[in-house]
Amino acid sequence: MGTKRKPVMKPDGKKNRIARIIVVSALIVTAAAAVAGFARYKSSSVTEYTAVASIGNEPIQYGEFTLVRDMLRSTAKPKELNAKTLQRVKEFKTEQLWAKGKGLAAGGLGFGDFEKRWRQENARRKAAADHGEPVYGPVSYDPAGYYRYEQSNLQLRLKEALAGQDFAAGDAELQAAYERLKDDRFMRPSKIRLQLLSAENSASGAEKLNRAAARLKAGEAFESQAGQADSGLTAETRWFAPADRKADAERYPALLQEAEGLQPGQTSGVIGEGDRLYIIRCAERGEAEYEAFEDVKERVRILYTEERYAAELALRLARTDIIVLKPLESEGEAGVMK
Repeated sequence: MGTKRKPVMKPDGKKNRIARIIVVSALIVTAAAAVAGFARYKSSSVTEYTAVASIGNEPIQYGEFTLVRDMLRSTAKPKELNAKTLQRVKEFKTEQLWAKGKGLAAGGLGFGDFEKRWRQENARRKAAADHGEPVYGPVSYDPAGYYRYEQSNLQLRLKEALAGQDFAAGDAELQAAYERLKDDRFMRPSKIRLQLLSAENSASGAEKLNRAAARLKAGEAFESQAGQADSGLTAETRWFAPADRKADAERYPALLQEAEGLQPGQTSGVIGEGDRLYIIRCAERGEAEYEAFEDVKERVRILYTEERYAAELALRLARTDIIVLKPLESEGEAGVMK
């Protein structure tokens, strides 16, 4: 008798397909979790005081990073936000370390130190307000507002100290700075004499001035336009004097803006000003004059300090590395200080 063969069990195709789907899905979920874990911290893995980067021996804590990031959130694309935040924090921390080296820092540079000063300042302001004492600025700062306020004050103290120390300048340096800056900063408005043709501010007035503009383009003299029998235009001469520039800018803003851009002999297009329309011609422009060096010496000193400060800060930033100690989350809202 032959040996009976045991029946072979055929695999259940449906069950195997389900098993393969489960395994593949598990692998996908695991990989996605790994990527997500790099992009975002788990809530239990970081606190506001965790160092996420450092400049030299000074840590950048997560609370400060997220505070600055929220300030910049509307200025950068999500993928660029972390890099922009690190650069801005680098600038802030470099200034803070610079001030600390000069003995000008308000206190410790850690995020916990900042929180303590913020709460103390708000408590001081609230107590002053409760006692009817004057409070300059808000009665209570939010964290971002106080961070900006403190950083601004630190910059002012640092610049004032540097102006009398590292950036101290004698008359020769200030005179050289004045010569370099005077065209942009210390030029007085020049005297301008204008010839004007005007008409009522209406469609009819615009048509009259456009006809006059065509005649001017054909070579007719500006002075003859108001004498045309059918012109219906009014002619006048007007001076814009340096001493009256502020008042003129309020009374004739459009005319003055156009006049500032005209050289002698040049003519404008049609300009609307109040209830009149104008075509203007620059008949004369005075020579450029400048405020005297002695009158603006202290302003020059401030600008000189600003220039030196910007140049020195750029050098410090160029030779300073910011080292990222932990992967930074790429999205999501920062924790709120309470």
